[in-house]
Amino acid sequence: MEIKYSVEITEPQTHLVNVKMTLTRSQDKMTVFLPSWSPGSYLMREYARNIRVFRAQSSNGEFLYFEQVSKGEFEIDFTQSELKKDCREFTVEYSIYCHELTVRTSHVDESHAFLHGPSYLMGVKDCDIKPVIQFKFPGLWSKLHTSLKDISDQRQEFIYTADSYDDLIDCPVEIGCHESDGFMHEGKEHHLIWYGDQYPHDRDLKSDIKTIVETVASHFSSIPYDKYMFITHFKRGLYGGLEHKSSTALHFDGRRLACREDYINWLGLVAHEYFHTWNVKRIRPRELGPFDYLNENYTKMHWLTEGLTSFMDDLFVLRSGLCSLEEYLKLQTKNLKRYFSTPGKKFHSLEQSSFNAWIKLYRPDENSLNSSISYYLKGGLVFSTLYFEMVKQGKDIKEFLELLWQRYLANPDVGMDSEEVLKMIEDMLGAEARGVFEQRISTTEDIDFESYYAEFGMRFLWEQSEAAHLGVDLKFQGDRVLVDNVHLDGPAYQSGLNAGDEILSLNKVRLLKSDIKELPKMIKPNKNYMFLVNRLGSIMNIELQTGRAPKVLKSILIENEELAKKTFLGVN
Repeated sequence: MEIKYSVEITEPQTHLVNVKMTLTRSQDKMTVFLPSWSPGSYLMREYARNIRVFRAQSSNGEFLYFEQVSKGEFEIDFTQSELKKDCREFTVEYSIYCHELTVRTSHVDESHAFLHGPSYLMGVKDCDIKPVIQFKFPGLWSKLHTSLKDISDQRQEFIYTADSYDDLIDCPVEIGCHESDGFMHEGKEHHLIWYGDQYPHDRDLKSDIKTIVETVASHFSSIPYDKYMFITHFKRGLYGGLEHKSSTALHFDGRRLACREDYINWLGLVAHEYFHTWNVKRIRPRELGPFDYLNENYTKMHWLTEGLTSFMDDLFVLRSGLCSLEEYLKLQTKNLKRYFSTPGKKFHSLEQSSFNAWIKLYRPDENSLNSSISYYLKGGLVFSTLYFEMVKQGKDIKEFLELLWQRYLANPDVGMDSEEVLKMIEDMLGAEARGVFEQRISTTEDIDFESYYAEFGMRFLWEQSEAAHLGVDLKFQGDRVLVDNVHLDGPAYQSGLNAGDEILSLNKVRLLKSDIKELPKMIKPNKNYMFLVNRLGSIMNIELQTGRAPKVLKSILIENEELAKKTFLGVN
């Protein structure tokens, strides 16, 4: 069925988008729906909560009877129409509020419109569609960028098409007066779209993104798109990205581009989302497509979707020549420190973490640190151990990526299961390597990362602090000091200090935000202290015996530079 969408923004300051769908009746009752979540972001976001007006109307102007049958579904009943069988073509119209600037929601104001497909475009249940979509917006906005196929007859029109509803909502749209640039690689267009604010810097974003594209693409035998869009929002405090088949939406704090460390993180984000073009948008677990947009889509394989990607992103930046080996190892040090300091790794395997993404990773709370482990973090570290095994056997990660890619090309409509991936590892590295990897994704057993690095010319440098240890993370409201979360089995956990407690005083002396920086100098390990706290409006004393801070990984030192470089770069 062909469906014509008209998307109109007339007053962007109201944050409203008006959508009109023109379609043909195919049965007595038809259901249109707005998704509840976005592929790549595993949380029920309930986009239908932003619908303000909904109506259905025949081509002759008769209002059609409809009923909202679930949070995102509207059933249109043609048997209630006076026209009955004569009612063929009809329209669905609705207004939707768009004022949340994330990569997984839509945002419209006077400065621009970012339209994220699942959050504003309805589909038709149990129906394959061929969509055509036209955008209308204020004349002061001069540009529209999207990876949808442009079929406009005139320059001032903005009419596009896609092969399916899945493809339609997988193409975000940026409209406004944003900056744009681009480059060619392998005969394909790559568009760069910048919205927002950047502090002055001397970075060559275009050249560096092009280098990343060249590096990532060189790890595969083919590039699976005709053109690609990097849509970037540079706004204060933003960070994140969301992958699409032929584009990505990126968020970054444009004030931080001048800082070398932050810029390397930005390049890693670019590499991460661009690599998803292959891994996730095409190479994928069987459960992630075709999508059920109204319900959770569970999988135990996010160690592949995000774990592999989290390992490869920094490696791509290194192999692109955009960071040094020392800078790369600094990134891995941070990852390992996070892993070592996450008590939840004892309770959740990678498979469990993957399956529970909908209720844990995307819905963190005060106890998340103690109850689970990120499949991004641990998944990336587990793939690093697999990578070391590849190097040991004289192989490169390219070979593994190409095996995954060829499996996708052989059967692009059906995702893979974990057994297929494990069999690839077995065929490439042997049964023992497969068994070790399988154990690491399915159990919570400790992993000796230090030995892997030592074998390849690198050494862990540990730091043992003499400071007292409380086992809490703190946050502040003005000068007030509050407990953000309590670490499992730490001194605060043992004493009964709770997340949410406001610490009023320590040993009867008022404790304020300004005191926290100096606190390690004022308290000693293995001593008793009295905390006066405000808990839910009640004032109480909590006696706590401090501990000694656990040792932490300070850095990864290079002891054999030639071996270390050969390990990650494959050079002599």
